Amino acid sequence: MINKITKHLKEYGPIETTKWLYNCVLFKIRSRKIKSMDFIEIEKENKYLKHLVPKIKPNVFIVASVPYYDIGGGQRCSGLAKTFNKMGYNVNYLYAFRSSESTKYNIEMPMASHLFIKENTKEKIANIVSANDLFIFEAPSSKFADILDLAIEKKCKIVYENIDNWETSLGNGVFDKDMLIKLLKNADLLVGSAKPLVEQLKNYLKEYKIKDKKVLYLANAVDDELFCGLKKLDKPTDLITDKLTFLYYGSLWGEWFDWDLIIDLAIKHPRYSFNIIGDYKNIDNIIKLCPHNIHFLGLKKQVDLPAYLKYVDYSLIPFKPGEIGDYVSPLKIFEYISMYTKVLSTTLPDIKDYPNVYYGNTVEEWEKIIAENYEVNKESADNFIEENTWCNRVTKIIENIYPETNNSIFKDNLSIIILNYNNKNIIFKSLNSLIKFNEIYNYEIIVVDNGSTDGSYELLEKKYKGQIKLVKNTKNGCSSGRNLGVQQATKKYLLFLDSDQWITNKYWLLPYENILNNVEDVGLIGWAAGFFNKNNQAYHVVDSFPYRYMPSDSLARNDIGYLGSGGMLVTKEDFNKVEGFDIKYDPTCYEDTDFSLKIRNIDKEIYYCPYLGLIHLPHQTTKSGSKEHQKLIKQKQEYFTNKWQKINKNLFKYKK
Repeated sequence: MINKITKHLKEYGPIETTKWLYNCVLFKIRSRKIKSMDFIEIEKENKYLKHLVPKIKPNVFIVASVPYYDIGGGQRCSGLAKTFNKMGYNVNYLYAFRSSESTKYNIEMPMASHLFIKENTKEKIANIVSANDLFIFEAPSSKFADILDLAIEKKCKIVYENIDNWETSLGNGVFDKDMLIKLLKNADLLVGSAKPLVEQLKNYLKEYKIKDKKVLYLANAVDDELFCGLKKLDKPTDLITDKLTFLYYGSLWGEWFDWDLIIDLAIKHPRYSFNIIGDYKNIDNIIKLCPHNIHFLGLKKQVDLPAYLKYVDYSLIPFKPGEIGDYVSPLKIFEYISMYTKVLSTTLPDIKDYPNVYYGNTVEEWEKIIAENYEVNKESADNFIEENTWCNRVTKIIENIYPETNNSIFKDNLSIIILNYNNKNIIFKSLNSLIKFNEIYNYEIIVVDNGSTDGSYELLEKKYKGQIKLVKNTKNGCSSGRNLGVQQATKKYLLFLDSDQWITNKYWLLPYENILNNVEDVGLIGWAAGFFNKNNQAYHVVDSFPYRYMPSDSLARNDIGYLGSGGMLVTKEDFNKVEGFDIKYDPTCYEDTDFSLKIRNIDKEIYYCPYLGLIHLPHQTTKSGSKEHQKLIKQKQEYFTNKWQKINKNLFKYKK
């Protein structure tokens, strides 16, 4: 946040920055009770309700052991909650044990409620639970008994995830045999996060004579929007590097952590630097044994971890094999792989075939691996991560719980238009994802090349022949290019994507579909949005605000100034009615802002929805921030403001 404020001060000055900060805090208060880490169904002022579209049921209830913010928001139930929210579900988070961590971050919690389970919790949430809602339990704890009873009474869907071998010391204060049996009997789906845990579930079913249960293997996963090896990140100031740099983050306690392995390697190699991230308040006895080159950096927010991984030689999984380690699917290993690090691990059964992971249980075995100096195989890492994202994991839960329907309004009815300009490093990721997740929708894909000189046009022509329509623009222009793409489109709906966006799941269009099915005045839907300033210029974007300016129980809102083109949906009829994009904005800047006002000017409404299932790696082609780009912005800004002052200045009403 400090970096955002500093940047804002330089660009807009102290007065505008103060106004912006005021709006941020005001929105956060309206969206969440920030005085408490627990909250439920925040009421919004009536003047805002008319602008909000509520989320569509079913609701999702994550029933967890610890709060969302534990481990800086990096634990698996946080991953599930964040992902269900990203996919447009109304998420509620219930937890049984207070946080014991010495640092508690007041991080954004993307959910409608976050509650510590008490005696009255069942009654407190009963009125927001409906039949067919989804409850996901992560442990057989007796503290969850009332919540399970409520889910059964309300005829909800129930998932039990077997995530640890609770019959070891990990289950002290958690494992309850009666609760386990009740979960097994009433679950619609049983999930094991490691293969030995799947076998354990099957043995339980046999032991307790429970039949006809679906058991699924779903390893843990990664938030590939946050942990993206393609991102450029600054080196953290407290990361200590040396001849070789190693990193571990996560829990530091427990009999399963092989401290001897790390300490012995550090003693033998004083020019190796070992950075340990995690809460170390209760391991003084271990810290005393550590040599000078083992550095304890403390607990970090999950959002800060990718920058550390970017600058290390090896990331570590130092877990002892045995009755605990053998049952582990380490969440962090997916994050390590996604950031293109080499991983040094002990021999854990569930991860033995993972890419860029090397195994040994002794210092000598790890030394031998290090001496080989293996290269990171980024292609293998990308292929692996594509199958192991949180979105894919959540999708598998959804399709095993709710009957899949293929009656989407977009089926055989959607044209997707993408511009390419010298972006061969990323557009193939975009197209591969569009093709992969096309089974429900059967959309057509149109790529307009704006005069690329990096060989990307020829590669597109060769690789995707018969899978896309490839069109060549005579110049580099966002408006002219998109208009050219629309000329090739044959479907009712048009969706514009940027070449640096890619799709995350098979139901990625469902949030937009829910808006179209439940709102009457829709003219335009967008995944990115912004506001105007007092001079009627495009100003703050939603990314500047907490929760991307969306209350967690809302699907969309229309009190925004304009929409961005990446993720913009419109009917071809309305596109033609407003005569498309204004080509005077070529090569770029303000064409999407202008198009938004065109739609509003024909008495249709524009809706912002942040739940479209995509990831954006911005500014891959625009040279954002350069003097050339700033000059272009100013030029197009002046044309835009003068144009709409004359046509309809009332359309500038949403300002920040």
